[in-house]
Amino acid sequence: GVAKSLISRRLKYIFNDASHFEYLMNKFSTPEEIFGPISISKIQEDKYERKIQKYLPDSEIVFLDEIWKAGPSIQNSLLTVINEKIYRNGQQEVKIPLKGLISASNELPAKGEGLEALWDRFIIRYLVKNISDPNKFNTFLSTENIGFDVTIDEKDKISNTEYKKWLTSISKVKISDEALNVINVIRNYIRKHNEKKDTKKPIYVSDRRWKKIVKVLKTSAFLNDRKVIDLMDCFLIAHTIWDEVEQIGIVKEFVSDAVKNHGYSLKYNPQYKAFPILHQ
Repeated sequence: GVAKSLISRRLKYIFNDASHFEYLMNKFSTPEEIFGPISISKIQEDKYERKIQKYLPDSEIVFLDEIWKAGPSIQNSLLTVINEKIYRNGQQEVKIPLKGLISASNELPAKGEGLEALWDRFIIRYLVKNISDPNKFNTFLSTENIGFDVTIDEKDKISNTEYKKWLTSISKVKISDEALNVINVIRNYIRKHNEKKDTKKPIYVSDRRWKKIVKVLKTSAFLNDRKVIDLMDCFLIAHTIWDEVEQIGIVKEFVSDAVKNHGYSLKYNPQYKAFPILHQ
């Protein structure tokens, strides 16, 4: 009830004529409902293929609600869909046109069920809370419900041509020495945090994840008309390196301290031991 679905569904409208797919997961969801039904005509040809038109493999913007309720067969297929934008349909690999996959959930993935790999694919993570400001809450109660549909002027929508140009431009954005220093400081903070004896939930960020995080920072710089990642982009890292809700405050402190105390100087001592958040 905090508008996660509202925001996710509205994002599809920013693209010009983008195909989209959305589905509310439950424990009884089947691959047919997500990836398309089995093609009877192909079975008659001794081929096992799905009719993917208008399903996830045929879509540019995808919204999967309550993703952790889906079964292993769906979640395993999503690994290559998200990471490589490829769907294995029978004997052929289909390159899918996916621009973005958004998911919402009222819970984090359960432990011990092999969901870590899929959870790792979601680079940007944001915890949406209830309205805390009393005035804003009163406004919320006093206004009519907001619909999922939204009207955007066609000239303001992103075309495929424009989108492809953006991808090329984003790839050319440089990462500054200051940003690299901030990332290395954060990595060291994480290492020190994990080495502490009283750390119950270590923070793990793979090298692959760091690579994708840098792409997020490049995108931020590009959308702000810059050709180089700067320190303001680095604050986004806090939304990419936590796994548990309890870690959010810790990583925000790591990022904030790294930017403020080490971002403007390339002099960094790897033996630095000041971790205020851990001593509270």
